[in-house]
Amino acid sequence: MGQVTGVVTRGEAGRARVECGVSNQPACGSCAAGRGCGWQRSNRPRRLEIDAQQGMRTLEPGDRLEVRIDDARLLRAACQLYLPPLAGLLAGPALLRVAGWEQGIIPLLGALLGLLAGGFLASRLTRAKVPVRWQWLGADDTTMSGPT
Repeated sequence: MGQVTGVVTRGEAGRARVECGVSNQPACGSCAAGRGCGWQRSNRPRRLEIDAQQGMRTLEPGDRLEVRIDDARLLRAACQLYLPPLAGLLAGPALLRVAGWEQGIIPLLGALLGLLAGGFLASRLTRAKVPVRWQWLGADDTTMSGPT
């Protein structure tokens, strides 16, 4: 499970913006080994939006959190994002070839249309957000966790 520490920078309308920066602790085993998504390779902070309300606790600016995401769900989301455009890129010219239209620039246009159709499909599939779990890191050592 990938995890990173962040600080709530803003909260409004039941959502909290969490700014996650580079820390001494790697986000996951892949980052620690120097491969993977590269969450911590950049020196720029990353921003996430999560639900601010969990049980009796509401996140407020300045709260420190440990944000976690399940690796299997992250992989599923990456497949939903990258595979449809690739499939469209390959299927567009293949369908035109089966139809007998393989002269000149037509296969290139088919690849472009397939890529665009796959990109549209990927944007529709990834509208459902990947669930993120968070754990509040408070000064009084009480913790709350919950899916968002």
